[in-house]
Amino acid sequence: MKTANPKSDSQKLAGLVQAARLRVAAAENKWKAAKEQARMAKRRRKEVKLIARRAKKQAKQAKAEWTQARNALAEAEAKLAQSGVRVAARKPVKKRAKRVVRRAAASPRKKVPPARKGRSRPAAPSRARRAARRITPASPAVSTALPVPPQAGAAAANPEGGSPAPTVMASPENPPRIGS
Repeated sequence: MKTANPKSDSQKLAGLVQAARLRVAAAENKWKAAKEQARMAKRRRKEVKLIARRAKKQAKQAKAEWTQARNALAEAEAKLAQSGVRVAARKPVKKRAKRVVRRAAASPRKKVPPARKGRSRPAAPSRARRAARRITPASPAVSTALPVPPQAGAAAANPEGGSPAPTVMASPENPPRIGS
């Protein structure tokens, strides 16, 4: 049988103690950091409360000054009215309506233009206007004129087929029309 080496056992125990000390030190550092973070959070909350109190106090003071100024204005206007001096009339100060805070909708609404009032226009131009636009001669100065295939409306205008439909040349003044 093997006998245990007393030196190696003591070294193992020393290693275990050293590892336990390291774990304790790490846990202590973690605890100190968490404690400091909690202290800072408490301090921030305290500062926010103090700032909120100051803001409320300033709001009350501003409201009191506004009420005092409004009363002084009312007294001055009353004295002016009693003295009989003519001055450009001012509308009395009205109380403002309180704003209602609304939450934003999921998607913004589309703006729809209001319906037109007055005389309504026809939906499509008359046949005579369309025919006049189709027959306009192309400008001879433009060299990039392209022939446009005859439209279905031109064939319908001449059912007998006596004369071919007029050819329309594309130009900057008369661009080709698609789909009408």
